[in-house]
Amino acid sequence: MKKSSLRHFFLIFCSLAGIVGIFSIRMIDPLKTVSRDGISMDTVVRMTASAAKTESELDEILEGAFGLLEEMEKKFSTHDPNSEISAVNAASGAEWVKISYDTYAVLASSINAARLADGAFDPTVGAVTLLWQKKLAEGKIPEDGEISEAVRKTDFGKLSLSAPDGAFLDISGGAIDLGGVAKGYASAAVRDYLRKNDVTSALIDLGGNVAVMGGRAERGEAKRAPWRVGIQHPAKPRGAPICVLEISEGAVITAGVYERFREVQGRRYTHIFDPRAGRPVDGELESVTVVSNDPTQADALSTAFMVMGRDASLRLLSVIPGTDAVFVSRGADGYSVTATAGLEGTLKPSADEVLVEFADVR
Repeated sequence: MKKSSLRHFFLIFCSLAGIVGIFSIRMIDPLKTVSRDGISMDTVVRMTASAAKTESELDEILEGAFGLLEEMEKKFSTHDPNSEISAVNAASGAEWVKISYDTYAVLASSINAARLADGAFDPTVGAVTLLWQKKLAEGKIPEDGEISEAVRKTDFGKLSLSAPDGAFLDISGGAIDLGGVAKGYASAAVRDYLRKNDVTSALIDLGGNVAVMGGRAERGEAKRAPWRVGIQHPAKPRGAPICVLEISEGAVITAGVYERFREVQGRRYTHIFDPRAGRPVDGELESVTVVSNDPTQADALSTAFMVMGRDASLRLLSVIPGTDAVFVSRGADGYSVTATAGLEGTLKPSADEVLVEFADVR
């Protein structure tokens, strides 16, 4: 064989070996993972996404996800006078308002959740929340008459929708407040956006509203591991869980009273309200975490369950397929945790003094 032929053969062999080597590396570790933190929808947001893309491509996708959250905030905010919800509130009792697809969808989901929870969750609770926010900021408690008037302006049955883009709140002076459902809807929208952009593994954390997909991608590992989502211990610093849930797909959404509250005249008033009574919840429950594939409904139900209490919530869960929950209660002897049996094997206590009791609701 001539020297030139041998040389060509050697070059071709090296090239093929290089291609095989690159292919093998990609087979072992084909994904890139990028995380991004920020502030949106009045909370700290953290996203982690993995895909067979470059880091710059993933950065661009996550930037788009944060942009999507900003769009949601502009539509759903009760503090922005130019939002679509503010427009519906301003026209309450007077006229229909044209709204976007997202606002229509979140309102429709809110009405369905309100019916399911028999009013323990109500998107028209705005008159109640605004009254209490104003009074507590002044260091006062609303008068009984003021509370009764606010409750009179709270009735999800008077919130009407006209497909595909009409909304009318038939209560003069009424107000929609999506604080108990907006983040759940937004996390679902971000999850769907990431999927459309070929992201195969992601965690979306909107301050206690967590949605995960695809399992956690680990470098050099072909098999995905479950995401580990902590449920906050009410008496410990942020980031110290009372339990940890392993989950590959779905939403883990928590409503709790251990962080956001005001003390007036030596008494604690929480930010979660019973729409039917017009007063903040005041029971043994410190938090409720709902686990579901529907982040919007899970968000609404976590709020409703805080109002309903553990036992009534467990009874309702018996007729809601594919939904589980974790109840953290405060008692004289410390904290107790009750979870639905569907989480057995995936929910583990993190605090030594805590035992988890599993309840079979099916």
